[in-house]
Amino acid sequence: MFMGKKLSKTDYVKIKKNILKKLYSNQAFSKGHLLYERLASGIPPHLKGSVEDVLKGLVKEKLVLVYGKTKYGDAYQLNIKRLKDIEDWIL
Repeated sequence: MFMGKKLSKTDYVKIKKNILKKLYSNQAFSKGHLLYERLASGIPPHLKGSVEDVLKGLVKEKLVLVYGKTKYGDAYQLNIKRLKDIEDWIL
């Protein structure tokens, strides 16, 4: 698990859950995706800088996949093969 310099474990988990919930509620599985800006929105300003670090951690854990670059920026989606693990995190 990758943790930033000032990021506490509870803040890391909060951001992780927030990102997974957003992707899940927007059904960003095999065809859907969300842009980085959308995932970072709603995060308290003092934690916004850590969103990228948490996303990298989620990609390393293979819970989130990089959808790729769109003309609007980087996009992400959930790994449908790990859906059970993702649901355990957010439900």
